Amino acid sequence: MNKFAFLGMLVLSITFSIGRSNAQSYDMFVGTYTNGTGSKGIYRFNFDAATGEVRPISVIESPNPSFLAKYENRLLAVNEGEGEQATLSLFDIATANVKLIDKSTTLGDHPCHVAFDAAGNIALVSNYSGGSLALFSLTDNRTKLILHDLLEYEGNGPDPERQEQAHIHSAFFNDGLAYVSDLGNDQIHVYGLSHDGTDLRNGALTLNEQTVIHTIKGGGARHLTFSADGQTLYSLQELTGQIAVFRQENDEWVLKQIVALYGDGFEGKQGGADVKISPDGGSLYATNRGDANLIVHYTVLPNGLLEWQNKYSVQGANPRNFAITPDGGYVLVANQDTNRIVVFKRDAFTGDLEDTGKRIEVPAPVCILF
Repeated sequence: MNKFAFLGMLVLSITFSIGRSNAQSYDMFVGTYTNGTGSKGIYRFNFDAATGEVRPISVIESPNPSFLAKYENRLLAVNEGEGEQATLSLFDIATANVKLIDKSTTLGDHPCHVAFDAAGNIALVSNYSGGSLALFSLTDNRTKLILHDLLEYEGNGPDPERQEQAHIHSAFFNDGLAYVSDLGNDQIHVYGLSHDGTDLRNGALTLNEQTVIHTIKGGGARHLTFSADGQTLYSLQELTGQIAVFRQENDEWVLKQIVALYGDGFEGKQGGADVKISPDGGSLYATNRGDANLIVHYTVLPNGLLEWQNKYSVQGANPRNFAITPDGGYVLVANQDTNRIVVFKRDAFTGDLEDTGKRIEVPAPVCILF
């Protein structure tokens, strides 16, 4: 290594050390399944980014809060049930004394995902078994939920057991558009939003379809994420344990690459669960449950394509959602079937993960949110 490269790395190291010395603590929420698990609902912790230690704060009682979304002092949780038990709950988390301030039916069975828009005024709920998408606004200083629209989907895919009908699994916002993954149809629907009133309490708020992205046949589109520049989309395929990489060209999403969520020689049941880009945009991580029980790491190249780096055992069973701390220093994986969260340290330069040995005991954890 020449002296200039060494000096450059030294400066980066010093800069990183200074940043880490000022590391803060983060509010951390964990959604769980409560039916038959002993869980009470949502678990709130304080996570120390300097040490990787957590401190329990409180438990928010809520039935099957399987996915969470947060905007400032508001927390949304989908309650994954059927009929009247399929609901969206809105909490005030401004203080340690968390309050349920509103609740609404989602008009579809087994809601499994919820997302805020960038302004925190709109929420989309994915009803998995209902095969539908519910559009909500939050009004009156985000204290009221108003259901504006319900889109119901039809069709199926080649897997007769998992794709017998539409299964809406997630909806993510990017650059003002909503990207809705249908596991049952191997499609991503892209919507714009329009509103014909003076505020969200009046007038119609609607979703207007812009395009449909066709993913891998039989793949089962579940979750997705975007590159830092927003021009590359990574669609996680639950049924085949793959990621489909799309690049935007001339206002179209073009399939550029398909990569696997397992190493060479793996044979067994696939179960792609979650996918995220690191805060610095340089690494992509994804969990694979089924028989794999892994979190995999890819480097994101300048052209948006992925380059394999490594795979890591999650030291548990059925890894679902995972979270990267806002400073990029840790990756936490929720192992649903072994009732614990595993804490990995993340290298700031390489993106490599290292098991810290730290475990957070939580019944049936399925969602982690900072």
